[in-house]
Amino acid sequence: VESRPFGLGTRSLVFFAFTDSEPRCPYDISFICHNFKFLRVLDFECINMGISFPDEIGLLVRLRYLAVCGYLRSVPESIANLRNLETLIVKGLHGKIVLPYTIWHLASLRHLHVNDHVAFNLDGKDPEGCFQLENLMSFSRPSLSCGGDMQRIIRRFPNLCKLRCIFYESRDSSHNCNQFPRLDVLAHLESLNIFYYGRTLSSSGFILPMNLKKLTISEFHLPWSNISAIGRLKNLQVLKLNSGAFEGQTWEMKEGEFQELKFLKLDSLNIARWTASAEPLPNLDHLALRNCKDLEEVPFEFADIPNLQKIEVQFCGQSTEESVRKIEEEGIEGLKIVIH
Repeated sequence: VESRPFGLGTRSLVFFAFTDSEPRCPYDISFICHNFKFLRVLDFECINMGISFPDEIGLLVRLRYLAVCGYLRSVPESIANLRNLETLIVKGLHGKIVLPYTIWHLASLRHLHVNDHVAFNLDGKDPEGCFQLENLMSFSRPSLSCGGDMQRIIRRFPNLCKLRCIFYESRDSSHNCNQFPRLDVLAHLESLNIFYYGRTLSSSGFILPMNLKKLTISEFHLPWSNISAIGRLKNLQVLKLNSGAFEGQTWEMKEGEFQELKFLKLDSLNIARWTASAEPLPNLDHLALRNCKDLEEVPFEFADIPNLQKIEVQFCGQSTEESVRKIEEEGIEGLKIVIH
């Protein structure tokens, strides 16, 4: 960076910084927008830009890929000039980053990823405007409230396939703030990772996109009776129930649920009793249990799952380990048991 290179013919520019944790502080990269006018790929992910996202980046109108990093608070409105942009990565080093309302003008955008999380600045603009990011395929990590803004925002991503988001309780008393978000409008969504901040949600209205193949949920503290809404997802192959996803000591699996599930992970749940039907999870090949200290045992019916190849147990009780050993003895030949 200090050498201030120059190259009008350059199409891709990638910076690497030698660092163990976070990028060095900070670098002046304003010269790049003038010295590399025809860039299509610009990767600053290893360079700390400080607190300011330079407006000059809006001059690089040929960009297809842009990755930036720093103690950024917001993205400038000039980002709308990058009409050819397909991938935008913003690596924030502190707190959330606010996207401008002009983000809706990036019609070519396919992948939008912000670390740690992102909020939208509607700034008095009409949230029901005609702009949609119709080509957006993957998005992480937007912060969405229970209020009406959330529903209006997600409708702007009609073709989204992958979403990793934070869902939080709205402080707006005019909205129903105690319901699980209705995400069935995302008809093409295949992968969903959702984390919740707030009071316990109502147990009704648990509605998910029917095409989901991968689902990860955390901190919703829903009763186990609600898991049937997940079990009915006909295409679900991967399910990760992380810390506090469900609350309660008993999970009674019902017959006919989770017919296509291949990977199941239970992590940091207070479940104690787990019962299964005669033919549970017929396509399961990998079960992972972590930090479920109260779990008494894994259902012995799992020994009859023909495709089961691996069971991992980490930081669970002795009775859980013993039940897994029994499944190993009676289960399909070649079943691998890993106990940490």
